[in-house]
Amino acid sequence: MKQDLMAFLTGGPAPLRWLILESLPYVEKIASLYPQAHLTVVTEIEEAAGLPEFAGRNIQWFFMDYRREKLPFPSRNFDAVLAEDLLTKAYAPYDLLMDINRKLTDVGVLYGDFFNVRYTGVLEALQQGEFPVREKHLYAKSEVVRLLDDTLFKEIDFIPGVCDEEHEEEQRWENAGYVNINHELSVRRYLFRAAVSTAAVANLKGIYSPEVRKELARLLHRIEYDVQREENIRCLQELCQREGIFSEYLGDFIRESCYHAAETADFVGVCLSGENKRG
Repeated sequence: MKQDLMAFLTGGPAPLRWLILESLPYVEKIASLYPQAHLTVVTEIEEAAGLPEFAGRNIQWFFMDYRREKLPFPSRNFDAVLAEDLLTKAYAPYDLLMDINRKLTDVGVLYGDFFNVRYTGVLEALQQGEFPVREKHLYAKSEVVRLLDDTLFKEIDFIPGVCDEEHEEEQRWENAGYVNINHELSVRRYLFRAAVSTAAVANLKGIYSPEVRKELARLLHRIEYDVQREENIRCLQELCQREGIFSEYLGDFIRESCYHAAETADFVGVCLSGENKRG
């Protein structure tokens, strides 16, 4: 069984800003799937920009080795980053992932992959005293989780990229004491999706501007800790009316941002009434 990073993508008309790092086979696929998107492509292959399949596409090209040179983009500049083989070939994975996190918006997503060091083919080679891959990094899935957690990604999903259809070899390694959750020993390559925010927080961030969310959080925290509570409740009502903040959103925002969520919701109950439901 074999699939690529397109398995995560649904496509659509959104004008997303994509950063594609040394992953040329994906450029045309993403451009077709997201026809309104702007693509920034980083590659060492200068001839790629002249290929006919990229003609007429909304693509900005940067020719560099992103493993050696710092990415020349401002913070919070991209909605999505796709980087095939990034973890496999990066010289400093932690530093590179931190830089990518900074380049993503606060609801941005990174798509990548890695070779599984716990794959039976790798284990068998090690058993024979061989390690067939010299220039590439291999990872256990648990180590990738720690690496992405350490670089401030909040929500991580994995799917098999290359997986044996038959699982006979697994049994031998299981009998030797190797853990084999979800047939992990049969997976040669994993694909992952790592989001800067959890799904719940991303939904909250995606509706209103950062300025509105910042003011909303400020008012709610003042209400929560009884700082001129009545005045701030009045200001909150005005903000909700002016910006069209509906009651379900306000309730979710309180649950995600306030330590004393239930008490704060009680204090601003008038704002959570049917008056501010989305019409």
